[in-house]
Amino acid sequence: MRMTVCALGLMMGFTSSALALNSTENLQQALAQIPQTALSNPDAMQITFVDIKAWRGLDEAAPSADAMRRLALVQQIPALQPIGYGLDEWSSHAKIAFDDVAYFAAFGQAPGTVTYWGLKDQASVSQLLESLKSSDFAAGDPAIPGLLQNGEAGKMDLSKANAKDPWRGTMGTARFVLPLGQALVDTASADAIKQLAQPGPSLAESDVILTVIAGLNHAVAPDEGAIVQAAVISPILGAEGIDPEKLLAAAALDHDAARQQLEAMVKEQGRGLPPYLGGIIADAQIKAAPAVAIALAYPDCQTADKALEAIKSAWGEMKAAQNAQFSGESLAADKLCAAVVTLTAAKADNAGNSLLSEIMDRYMQRDLPLLRIGTSL
Repeated sequence: MRMTVCALGLMMGFTSSALALNSTENLQQALAQIPQTALSNPDAMQITFVDIKAWRGLDEAAPSADAMRRLALVQQIPALQPIGYGLDEWSSHAKIAFDDVAYFAAFGQAPGTVTYWGLKDQASVSQLLESLKSSDFAAGDPAIPGLLQNGEAGKMDLSKANAKDPWRGTMGTARFVLPLGQALVDTASADAIKQLAQPGPSLAESDVILTVIAGLNHAVAPDEGAIVQAAVISPILGAEGIDPEKLLAAAALDHDAARQQLEAMVKEQGRGLPPYLGGIIADAQIKAAPAVAIALAYPDCQTADKALEAIKSAWGEMKAAQNAQFSGESLAADKLCAAVVTLTAAKADNAGNSLLSEIMDRYMQRDLPLLRIGTSL
């Protein structure tokens, strides 16, 4: 089945402050803050995101062990690492209630990870900044208005180390924060903040991102489910034995040239998907059951249809397929086309997601045929 959507209308949603009209509202707000340069990072998972309300909705009380394990896509986000000590403990040190955070999003490798604390409104951001000032944060570089810091970049201070504190961590290193709209940017240095404070194209203006977000909106209807966490993925995730920098450089070309170069790079890869320009893999809860939604951007829907066939074939060989439903369709979105796949469990046994668990286990073992790039089925 093939459908068509207007990406222009979706782009308006990236900047809208209206009530949620789709399941990706918080994800869109996060991506609108992140610069397009994040797509040049040579990482398989370039940007990670978690919707706090959706995740907290999995458990009525404190997060269970299953809910904690579910955070497989975002476990490297520094601000989330202390939550194992309890959300009350986290809130006390963070100077904001955990449930008052709308989302966390991050990109980059540690220790240079950039984290966005998405809050409910600008007033909440201002309130958090005042709370940080009352602790050990002070004004930073005057050339960056609004910058706060609680120490020197890269300098460990074990006397202040606290694994329960998202602003310190186990090494007591400093954090640098800057308000950006309804978010607070959190980095390990003023240099990173300075670059982020400069105006430039955001992910909200990327054809690839617009296309895959349209795919997610189609896969997860707002009246049927919610996106718990997500990761923006690059072709690196599915391409084994190919230079990551060359792969990303090819994907950044105009769409026809990108397709030609990507196909040339993977001509010896064998069985797998046609090369994709980028994508998103999302952990969702659909009709109270755990699910995984995948949207991959392709130059045209004919190629996207081939990808759907390859994914369906690979999915049938995975253990989780025995108790899950597969659905897939291509979605034309202005300049590009999304191959959209939804994997839905038969029921929810607990707050975890066994489908995502198997996918992540295979990914960590570098054996994920579901998204492996190749030239044939």
